[in-house]
Amino acid sequence: MKELFHGTSLEECLESASCKLNLPKDKLQYKVVKESKLFFRKKVIIEVSFGGEDQNNVNSVIEKDIVKTKEKDGTIKLENGKIIVKDPIEDGEPAVLHRGHNISIFVDGTEVKDKCEIFSKNKIEVVFEEDEPKRQMNIYLSDDRMKAYVEVKYIAKNVYKLKDKNESYKVNFEGEIIQSIKPPMYTINEIKNELSNNKVVYGIMEENLKEAVKGDKKLVVACGKEAVDGEDDFLENKFQTSAVLKEDTVGNIDFKSIGTINVVKKGDIIAVKHNGTLGKDGFDVTGKVLKCKPLKKIKIKVGNGCILKDENTVEASIDGKPSIKSNTYYVHQVHEINGDVDISTGNINFIGDVIIHGNVKEGMKVECGSDLIVDKEVERASLNAKGDVSIGQTVVSSQICGGGDSVKKIRAVEHLSKFNKNMEQLVGAVKEIKDYNLLGKSKKDGEIIKILLESKFKGLIKLGVNVIADLNVENDDYQEDKIVKYIKTKLIGMGPISIKNCSELNELMKIIEDKIEELKNTSALPVKVVLSYCQDSNIQSSGDIIIKGKGEYVSQIAANGSVEFLQEKSVARGGTLKAENEIKCKIVGSVAGVSTKLQVESKDGHIWADVAYHNTVFKIENKEIVLDSPSKDVHVYLKEGDIVVDKFVL
Repeated sequence: MKELFHGTSLEECLESASCKLNLPKDKLQYKVVKESKLFFRKKVIIEVSFGGEDQNNVNSVIEKDIVKTKEKDGTIKLENGKIIVKDPIEDGEPAVLHRGHNISIFVDGTEVKDKCEIFSKNKIEVVFEEDEPKRQMNIYLSDDRMKAYVEVKYIAKNVYKLKDKNESYKVNFEGEIIQSIKPPMYTINEIKNELSNNKVVYGIMEENLKEAVKGDKKLVVACGKEAVDGEDDFLENKFQTSAVLKEDTVGNIDFKSIGTINVVKKGDIIAVKHNGTLGKDGFDVTGKVLKCKPLKKIKIKVGNGCILKDENTVEASIDGKPSIKSNTYYVHQVHEINGDVDISTGNINFIGDVIIHGNVKEGMKVECGSDLIVDKEVERASLNAKGDVSIGQTVVSSQICGGGDSVKKIRAVEHLSKFNKNMEQLVGAVKEIKDYNLLGKSKKDGEIIKILLESKFKGLIKLGVNVIADLNVENDDYQEDKIVKYIKTKLIGMGPISIKNCSELNELMKIIEDKIEELKNTSALPVKVVLSYCQDSNIQSSGDIIIKGKGEYVSQIAANGSVEFLQEKSVARGGTLKAENEIKCKIVGSVAGVSTKLQVESKDGHIWADVAYHNTVFKIENKEIVLDSPSKDVHVYLKEGDIVVDKFVL
C-alpha cells in the first residue's frame, strides 16, 4: 500500500509518516514525488510504501525495538479508550503524543497544539469536536422571478472515541466514529411554508418537492408561466405599396424604375385584413401577473374607388391605381397621355392620377388631385400634384410642386411662425423701453412700436408681407381676414401710431397661433418628388425630394422632409437646397467655388456630403458656416447649440 505525505521539508514529511504508520523514520520506504519552492516557501511531497512482506519484516523490527524501549524509553498505548503511559528509565526518552484532526488534547490543563512529551503522572484529557446534527434549507429566486430553487442540506452529528494504537514511544491520537446521528428530514409542508415565507406561491412542482426533501441537490420547485403576447391584426395588400428598384443580373440598379406604378381592374381584391389573436397573461412564482401585449385591432376603411366586399376584404370598384393612407384604401382613376403635353393637348387638370408617357412642353401646366408621372422631360413648364411626383428625365426652368396645397400651407406656417417670434421680441423691446423710460414718459406704445419697426425690426414688415401673400391664397375666413387686416392697418406705414396699448400685439399673436395650428391640422400627408436632373428650376415637396440622376444645377429645392441624391457622383452645384430634417448629397459645389447653400430647419437635422468644395454654405436652424477648403466625408450638425462640421480635407 502507498500513501502521500505533505510538508515544508523532507524531515517534516518523514515525521508525519512515522507517527501515522507507527514506524521508525529509518525503517520507512519512501520516494520524493515533488519538491518545489514558491517565493519563500518550500513544499515537499513523499510517497511511502507499507504493508505486505516488507511490512511484516518492519513489524518484527518494531517489536524488537519496542522490547528495547520497554527497558529504557517511555511508551504510550491506546486500548478501549484508555491511555496507558509508561515512564522512561535511566537515560531513556519520554513517550511523545501527536494531536490528530478533529480532536483537542489537554495535558495538565494545557492544550497540545502539535505534539507533547508525556509521563504517567500527567493528567491527559481528550475532547472530540462534536457538533449538534443540523439541517439547512436555502431558497433561491431567479432574477426574473420565473423560477424558484430549493437546496436542502443535512449535517449529521458524529460521536467519536479514541482509536486503539499499539504500544509505541510515539503515538498519533486519532478519533474514530462510533455513531452518526442524523437530523430529522424536512417535510414537504415545511418546504412549502418556507416558500410561502419567501412569497413563492405559484407554479409549485410537487414531484420536485419530494425529491428536494432528500437533500444534497439544488432543484427547481416552482416555475412561473410566461405571458403569451397577442398577435395584432394586420393588413395584406394585394398591390405594391412602394416603388421597387429593378436590378439586373450583375447588380446594376435601374433608378428610373422608381416611377413604376400598379394598376388594378374593377372587382380586383386589393387588400385583406387578417384578424389577430388574444394574448394570455403570465405569472411569476410570487403570483405577480405578467401582462401580455394587448391585441392591436385595425379598423379597415375605404375611400373613393373602393368597396368593402365583407368586413375584412377591400375590392376595387373602378379601374385605377390603388393606394393606402392611414388604413384607408383608395383607387384613383388614372388619366394616361400617350404622347407629349403641348398645345395640341392643352393644359391638364385631372382629379386623379396622371401618367404622361412623353414630354411636358414649354408653357404647359399639369395639375392633378393625386400622383403625377412624367416619363420624359419637363421644360419651362409648371407641374402641381397633390400626391407623389415622378419625372423620368430632365427638368429645365420649370416649377414642380408635390403635395399641392400642403406646400403652400407649410410655407404659410413657416412665415407665420417667424412672424410671431419677431413679434415676441418686439413686445419685449417695448416693455424694456417703458420699464427703463429710455424714450421718455411722454412716448405712447404706438409711437415706440413705430420707432422700433423703422429701426431694429425692419424685417418684421417683410415677414408681414409674406404672411399677407400666403393667407390671401387660402379660403377667406374670419381669422385670416383679421390677421391680414391687422398687419395692413396696424403695422405698415403710419399704422403703429393707432396702437394704444402693446397688449394688442399679444392678442394678434394668439390669433396667429390658432391659425398655425389650423394649418398644421389640415395639411395632407407628406408626398415624395422623384426626378433625375433639374436645372434653373424650383422644386417643392410636402415630404421628401429624391434626385436619382445627375443632380441639380442652380435650382431652388425645398422639402418639408428630406433631400437625397441617389446616384454616385451626382452633383449639387449652385442654388439652395432646403429640408426640414436632413440632406444627403454626393458632390456639392465645384472646383471653381460655385456658391451652393444647404439648409436644414430642424435643430436635430443633419447634412451629409461625400465631397464638398469651398464656398459651400451649411446652415442648421439659425447657425451658418461656410466651407473654406475642399473636403470629403462631410457631416454637419448642431451640438450643444453650436454648428459642428466633421470632415477630411482633400
